Amino acid sequence: MSRNTFSGRLATALAAASALAVAACSEVPLQPDATGPAPTSPALSKAPDVDEVVAGEVIVKLKDNVSVDAVSTRHGLAKGLTGYGKAFQILLTGKGNERAMAARLSADPDVEYAEPNYIRHVDAVDPKLWAFYNPGGLNMVFQNDPNGRDGQSLPSSYASIADADEDNIEGYAAGGSDVTIGSIDTGVDFAHPEFTGRLIAGKDWYSNDNDPNDTPDEGHGTHTTGTMAGTNVGVAGVSGAGPHVKVYVQRVCGASGCPTSAIINAINAAADYLDANNNHLVAVNLSLGGSTESKGEKSAIQKASNAGVLVIASAGNSGSGKVACPACDPNAISVSSTTWRDELAPYSQYGSGLDLAAPGGSCYSNTTPDGCIFSAVKSGYTGGTVYSGPIAGASYTYMQGTSMAAPQVTGTAAIVASKLGLRGSALRTRLYNTADDKGTPGVDTKFGNGRINAYRAVTGATLGGSQ
Repeated sequence: MSRNTFSGRLATALAAASALAVAACSEVPLQPDATGPAPTSPALSKAPDVDEVVAGEVIVKLKDNVSVDAVSTRHGLAKGLTGYGKAFQILLTGKGNERAMAARLSADPDVEYAEPNYIRHVDAVDPKLWAFYNPGGLNMVFQNDPNGRDGQSLPSSYASIADADEDNIEGYAAGGSDVTIGSIDTGVDFAHPEFTGRLIAGKDWYSNDNDPNDTPDEGHGTHTTGTMAGTNVGVAGVSGAGPHVKVYVQRVCGASGCPTSAIINAINAAADYLDANNNHLVAVNLSLGGSTESKGEKSAIQKASNAGVLVIASAGNSGSGKVACPACDPNAISVSSTTWRDELAPYSQYGSGLDLAAPGGSCYSNTTPDGCIFSAVKSGYTGGTVYSGPIAGASYTYMQGTSMAAPQVTGTAAIVASKLGLRGSALRTRLYNTADDKGTPGVDTKFGNGRINAYRAVTGATLGGSQ
């Protein structure tokens, strides 16, 4: 069945309830900048132009039948470790002399190649991911500005503040047990290398088939799932828990929005799903919403809650003082959006019953988009500018919204469950009690129990004295 084909009953239901279908299901468009500034986030620390190297080490590949002792003696070098399968030899030189010695060795007729022992950062937090670790002082630069301010940075009052993030540094959640979370969204790009081998195909409730792949004109579900569990751009991947986190994918949104019938089906199916270890899902992410409560959603959320599955939902993007639904349900975890100044994003809904806050981004159309959230997107995405990397040939983009905030919490729930074994109410309490208190002391209507802190949720410790 075509992605945009509906049965008669579904089409009728959509026509009757279109106002209920969409809210945070799509990201907030980049806002035109009428006044000049905007909350910020350029390259968190751009990758160095020159790679760092291991002090005093040069990797050398010798030609066949050449003695390493002869070469090392000729150049006055000591021998270090031998590579696996004798593929190379480490030779030791003085600190700071690595590049010069590599050039000298490369000119030796007995040497196939020589190079410094470069330090790569394959698993490093991508510079674009300010939400995970923010050193402060980041700022955006105007581009294509109608007032001629191209290349001009925004005022310092808009620069990021240190620790306006979830402290999601590399590796601290590695070594846990296998867990599964759920994506209830526009589907996910199963071909995207951020998720290789870790996606489980559920049902496409929107088109009523068994193919929950995302589409290029949507891309939203790939982005939110990338934030939860992407290898390089996700909470689970960056923290080291990526290999242990699988995602059960269900598609409920398409060109006409997100029917509550599809959402209810997906939540109920998620409540019944058992993973390979016969465990229920840890949590499901719903980056979508509307203004009217649904009893069907309420019942499904109750069922999920009874099964120990956390339902984590975006608070909505209208800026109003009322949390959207299904995030409004008391059994759901509702998530508002923060900027890289640890302030409530201007578009974020808030209000009574808000549970947590998380980075969702805030940026403007005539500035660089780094203040938004960078994540994976469906190949061929048509909703905005597509960027390459961290994985060559894969597609990424920036989005902003409470849709981007909720998966920060869902990804954190996954890594806490993986490392600590917590589920259900115990897991919910852990997320609340380890959040960074913001705004009015204690629970409030803008940040709930606080802005999520993934590192503290897993370790119980505070990272480097951050607040």
